[in-house]
Amino acid sequence: MVKLCVFDLDGTLVNTLHDITDSLNFALAACGFPALTESRVAAIVGHSVNFMCEHALPPEHKDQADRVLALYTARYKEHSLDRSHAYDGMIEAVERIKAAGVTVAIASNKPHADTVKVAGTLYPKNLFSLVLGRMDKFAIKPAPDVLRFIMDFFKVTPEESVYVGDSDVDVQFAHNAGMRCVSVNWGFRSVDEILAAGGTCITGDPKQVPELVLQDPGKIGVC
Repeated sequence: MVKLCVFDLDGTLVNTLHDITDSLNFALAACGFPALTESRVAAIVGHSVNFMCEHALPPEHKDQADRVLALYTARYKEHSLDRSHAYDGMIEAVERIKAAGVTVAIASNKPHADTVKVAGTLYPKNLFSLVLGRMDKFAIKPAPDVLRFIMDFFKVTPEESVYVGDSDVDVQFAHNAGMRCVSVNWGFRSVDEILAAGGTCITGDPKQVPELVLQDPGKIGVC
């Protein structure tokens, strides 16, 4: 029986790509570098903001990453909700999972304060029992530290837990923690990338997410 469902934020619950791209391009322009397309930003989001800012720069200018990061962080703090929105159907999907008696939580590589702000604004208050973004005390995903912390916090096992995400990193994250992963294809990574990471359960329909999450993990054929 599934007792815990943990969600990724960016690209899974919320489309934040426009605001992330705008803030990153603001920082790049301030440092004299060209703007990136949303598709390029999507490819470097999901590891950490440090990773994103470093990989937004030409290889010969990696030494400017800290400056870009500082400018991005300040800009995004004020503009994280300009155009970001919950994906259609995902509020209802999370509510259905919670109504089935499953604890729902968020674990993201997005900085913790930004994670709490975005999730708390775009999703109903008190829907999630725990919201955790990037914090220094946890290694970034795909290291399983934060998922293990959440499972310990709610006293559940990996077999009783599911992670829902949109990327190859999310698949690795879930598998490293020993739990199933349900992948969604409307986020920031391609289906091919998810499959290459070992993803086996992929949907493009938010209405199907509760069904996939709530499957009995003991049944043959469960993804």
